[in-house]
Amino acid sequence: MFYIVGAADTTINVKNEGMSANPNVTNNNALQKIIDTHRHEPVIIYVPKGDYAFSKGVIVLHSNITFKFASGAVFTINNGQLVSFSYPSVKAGYDGGVGNISWVNATFRGTDVNGQSGFVQSMNHAQNISFDRCVFYNSEYSDGHDLDIDGSHNIRITNSSFFGFNANPSSDYKEAIQIDYSNKKAMSYILQDDKYDNLPSYDIYVSNNRFLPIIRQGKIKYYAPNPIGQHMIYNNGKNGIIHDIHFVNNLVSDPKPRQQAQTGIVNFEGVSNVFIFNNYFRNEYVAGPATYVRIHNPLPRSQMSGVYIEKNIFFDVNPTKQYILVQAFWKNNYFKNVFIENNEVVTNNMTTFITKNDEMVSQKENHVLDILAR
Repeated sequence: MFYIVGAADTTINVKNEGMSANPNVTNNNALQKIIDTHRHEPVIIYVPKGDYAFSKGVIVLHSNITFKFASGAVFTINNGQLVSFSYPSVKAGYDGGVGNISWVNATFRGTDVNGQSGFVQSMNHAQNISFDRCVFYNSEYSDGHDLDIDGSHNIRITNSSFFGFNANPSSDYKEAIQIDYSNKKAMSYILQDDKYDNLPSYDIYVSNNRFLPIIRQGKIKYYAPNPIGQHMIYNNGKNGIIHDIHFVNNLVSDPKPRQQAQTGIVNFEGVSNVFIFNNYFRNEYVAGPATYVRIHNPLPRSQMSGVYIEKNIFFDVNPTKQYILVQAFWKNNYFKNVFIENNEVVTNNMTTFITKNDEMVSQKENHVLDILAR
């Protein structure tokens, strides 16, 4: 259950509590003081219109916070710096972290001046976290993510926009929204007292969002970020694998067309119960990737089940190998309950739609339309 703001909740206007929209003033300490002062009560932190600058560092959150941004209120950072909004977990287990934190109408803006700068939401055992009507504009650090969800559950990202990813060439596989495990190596920002236990994230809901490139003079300056996924399993999945991931009604346009075999625009290296419904995948400026949706089981004994890819539109994405790959590395440990149905491909250069091994895949009502005839 999500925390519901009540009439008795304390509302704080950040400008009245020391934060400044002066571009020469950084607001790390002022925001941390506001958060710490209201540690023992539910609080609404209201951010009026203005650009609020931050510098390198960490903002540590606690439970029961609602951040409400006015129209035109923006958190900014530059000069190659990174700020982490960290969700601490002083105990192991799913209840070890903080919860009931909402971001409403927030805008995070990075720049590429003097190096790529960014913000990250770094979660360990967090629960009941929501982002609604938020904007992440060029805010993904070159080696990181916008949201790093580790060992956490009941996370909702809705009606939000993610613009651009200025990737480090050595780590261009980074996702805007990474779904991961509670493991020190997985964290975007490591807090000294945090506890880790390899628990997987689950119950993640990503719906009605946009993942878009940054365009300059009619050309791509930065590709859209890869929207969602993960690429590592810890402790061979003995503490469970990532499960119950919902990616629904999203728009993904012009992500980087990576050609490596073990990549996908939507990529999961071990997952059960993943629901990819009613999304619109398109390319307007870029060529196709090797694979668009990749679901892979690398483990010899962990049985994975439940892949539902339905009612999506793939418009002119033109992958060079296949649209969808669902495969297990180890023989006789294939995915169960795979449904790839009612999808539409619009292209003038059709390639393989589904690649699998011996997975039993339900394929029904998947249609290919010529782009010129549409």
